[in-house]
Amino acid sequence: MMRLSSVLTSSPSKAAAAKSVICLKSSNYPLLFGRAFSMYYAEQLGLAFCYQSMQADNQSAAMAALQTSFLGSTSCYWLGSFDDLSKSKQKVWAEFFKKYTGPHTLIVFSSASFSAPDIETIELPDVVDGLLFQKIAQMLGQKKVSFQSPLFGQTNKISLDEAYLFVKYDGVLGKGSATFAKDWLPDMVVPEVSLFSLSQALFDRKASSFFRLWKQLAHRYAAPFWITFWSEQMWRAYHYILYQKKGKQLDAKKMGYRLPFSFLNRAWRNYTLEELKSYHHFLYDMDHHVKNGGSTHILDLFYAMVLEKNR
Repeated sequence: MMRLSSVLTSSPSKAAAAKSVICLKSSNYPLLFGRAFSMYYAEQLGLAFCYQSMQADNQSAAMAALQTSFLGSTSCYWLGSFDDLSKSKQKVWAEFFKKYTGPHTLIVFSSASFSAPDIETIELPDVVDGLLFQKIAQMLGQKKVSFQSPLFGQTNKISLDEAYLFVKYDGVLGKGSATFAKDWLPDMVVPEVSLFSLSQALFDRKASSFFRLWKQLAHRYAAPFWITFWSEQMWRAYHYILYQKKGKQLDAKKMGYRLPFSFLNRAWRNYTLEELKSYHHFLYDMDHHVKNGGSTHILDLFYAMVLEKNR
């Protein structure tokens, strides 16, 4: 297994000796970064970059294409997320990867490693630090990012996809980077610990702690952001409890990503699936309400619904 930082500092000659199947492994699927890394890797190998969906109904045709080359030419294929496939498709593709020997280089994302010696696994971090951020910028063709210092001055936790987007932002800002860093960056980077604490206070039903944090954070984003944020939290919480009750610990762990530790450890037992489903439905209706000109104060009603259960 190799770490991403090591791969990004490897020479092209080392990359050229890579195996035919590369697995990008992480607990969270970085959609934007995965494709960008595959394009970079293809360039390092001196190969053409291609995309092949594993979701295709005709799996045999897709696999045949990956085993065929035109006039001896080879390519580097990005296949997307293995985790998004149905169980039946996962089984077929896993067997295909284990036996694959070329002629192309295949790159696929999976939250779990494939148990095959001929598959190279590259471990992706959940959090990008300043040093890795610089390497990602160089991977994307940027020598440096002008607002890197203020960015990491506000947070030390950004994801791979967020790193990708910030590098792309810098590429088009030009002379406006200073204004961006001053006026826009503070609203784009909400410290993860703050959102984490806010979510924890809500799930723990600690009204005083929640509203103290809410007063500090409410102005940072408009109502659509908060509706989306809480919808994801309720959706993840629902499925976390569902998988816990079914004894599917690995699936529960995946769903626990971005949920507060107190919920994962104990608070989940205080919620029912029907309760969380009703909260999610309420947020769905709220989204329609706000997008059609309704008052954003309806968010307060949602908070009251969740917190009132403690009384």
